[in-house]
Amino acid sequence: MIADGNLGGIVLYGWRSRIGMLYPSAGISEAEFYRLAPDGVSIHTTRMSFKRSNLEEVRHLSRHIEEGARLLADAKVHLIAFNCTAGSLAEGKGHDRKIIQAIEKAVGIPATTTATAVLEALEKLGKRRIILITPYVEAVNETEIKFLRDHGHEVVASVGLGIDDPYQQAAVDPKYWYQLARERRDVGGDVYFISCAGIRVVEMIAAIEHDTGLPVVTSNQALMWHCLKLLELQPDSADYGELFRI
Repeated sequence: MIADGNLGGIVLYGWRSRIGMLYPSAGISEAEFYRLAPDGVSIHTTRMSFKRSNLEEVRHLSRHIEEGARLLADAKVHLIAFNCTAGSLAEGKGHDRKIIQAIEKAVGIPATTTATAVLEALEKLGKRRIILITPYVEAVNETEIKFLRDHGHEVVASVGLGIDDPYQQAAVDPKYWYQLARERRDVGGDVYFISCAGIRVVEMIAAIEHDTGLPVVTSNQALMWHCLKLLELQPDSADYGELFRI
């Protein structure tokens, strides 16, 4: 995709492409997603009302996306990404596709979701036996496990930290995700999925892969990878795991 990045000799932000992101209002870790963007790809964010990471809130999140999509369309973005993992799978198999359809119908701009991107990433890596690590409360974790199983994946081990406050999710030290992953390297999985767009973890991907020998998928990493795939662009850096090298 060629972005309309030059107007009368003035180079705009997003001269290669512009991604519009729908993001939970209480989330504070969107910098995770920004840091993954290649040079010339800009991110433009509209927030969706969301205060607690519990099942009721995540199910509510996708019910008012059209307005946010229309606001992003004003910025002439080339792709809209619904960036909340649990929110894009909360109502089971097919929920992510319904969100995509709603966005595309509302504004006529291609769209994706975090859950869609994760499924695509797992398929690309050819991995089915998932070690799931999340900050979520049990009900959200179980919903995510069912979603993955309904798409043919086996969750061989899972851990959720029981955190429903987005501020506390963002406050978890990235090194703790590394520790949780390394403690579970021998449970029989062939891939880690560290889930949640509101945590800080992408800086740990390389270390986890190096020290466990298993590939890592995270929410923001998978979403950026999928956005770039849809935009026909390549990552600038291979520092964010095996997924960014294929």
